[in-house]
Amino acid sequence: MIFYFSGTGNSEHVARFLAEKTDDCVISISECVKTMHYDFKLKKRERIGFVYPVYAWGLPYIVEQFLKSLSLEKYGKHYTYSVATCGAATGGADMQLAKLLSKRGLSLHATFAIKMVDNYTVVFNVKNEEKNAKINDSAEEQLKNVAFLVNNRSGGYYNKHRGLWPVSNVVHKGFNMSRKTSLFKVSQDCIGCGKCAKNCPSGAISMDYGKPIWVKSSCTMCFACLHRCPVNAINYGPTTKRNGQYYFEKAEKEKTAYIEDKNDIEEN
Repeated sequence: MIFYFSGTGNSEHVARFLAEKTDDCVISISECVKTMHYDFKLKKRERIGFVYPVYAWGLPYIVEQFLKSLSLEKYGKHYTYSVATCGAATGGADMQLAKLLSKRGLSLHATFAIKMVDNYTVVFNVKNEEKNAKINDSAEEQLKNVAFLVNNRSGGYYNKHRGLWPVSNVVHKGFNMSRKTSLFKVSQDCIGCGKCAKNCPSGAISMDYGKPIWVKSSCTMCFACLHRCPVNAINYGPTTKRNGQYYFEKAEKEKTAYIEDKNDIEEN
């Protein structure tokens, strides 16, 4: 089974790609947290994958919380691996994951990292679609190699994008302290569609008289609300509006196709 978290589709695409190539299934961490589903029973020699984006050189808060509650009923020896998607570097995210897994009685046998478009538009501009396409096309080639190694249960440290990991703990702690929803603002362009609330993995958004309001003081800071707004009405600080929106559209198509296939199987 492959556990994944994704705010704007990158990690979801990676998880679904690997599931297809390794004949595996995907499990959304967001859905698990919403439904408080943390207990899983593994098949004999089943592979366990974790796919996640890197936030400020560490794990997204929601992934940390999920791993602290995760309970796996093991059956024999299991090959465990992780794939981090990042814009520049992973920092200490995979080491953080390994420590949390060790407390669950799991060893991390292989770690991978894949560069994709960075959605943190507080800093990065994502308006150049041609540039985005080149980055993600390169990621597809990397993914094929990851799938090959996972199929062969290859162990090792394959992360080539670690960066300045010695200072990652300080950077990540600072980021976690700044995950405040008070900086999210909604413009008059808002059409009240509710996509922001629907796609918020933290349950931090509620619709009030057709407009979103943040009902929690902090969130996982995935920016799904901002990037999936159809009219770009949500901003976080002074830079996100001009830096554009990003969502990996292929992930949405893959998810839709998966749901349709699942429904067809159940009907038959």
